[in-house]
Amino acid sequence: MAAGPGPWLLALALALWPAGGFSWVKTIASGPTVGKISESVWLTCDISGVAITDSNYAWDWVRQTPGKELQHIVMQYPFTRLQHIASSFQTRVNSSADPSRNQLWLQLLSPAAADTATYFCSMRDLEKGTVLETQAGPGQNWKEGL
Repeated sequence: MAAGPGPWLLALALALWPAGGFSWVKTIASGPTVGKISESVWLTCDISGVAITDSNYAWDWVRQTPGKELQHIVMQYPFTRLQHIASSFQTRVNSSADPSRNQLWLQLLSPAAADTATYFCSMRDLEKGTVLETQAGPGQNWKEGL
């Protein structure tokens, strides 16, 4: 995949649950601040308030590129060690979970300028079948190093 010249930006957002229903759950997405195009990038999601192995929930990585709709990347089921990666990302990402740390990871393989986005991890209530809404807090910027 050819990448255009110049820096690109990868914003990582803090995703906090709004007040109410699931305010006891907090997800925090984080990752590197400087890197190079085509070098793998690891994103981490630290979760508190519920175990990632709770069979009532699945976990999603989604992203929003500037001026576009949200894109679903992967849904993880750590309690079964299964996952579903969206077809457009199957050769472009890896994902994993560590129940002992209550963390999820997303690896972007050979990212390009088109991967400039705000990335979120979120919780899916399997009983209701819906993704719970998140609020984005201040993000971290990632750009190509000089």
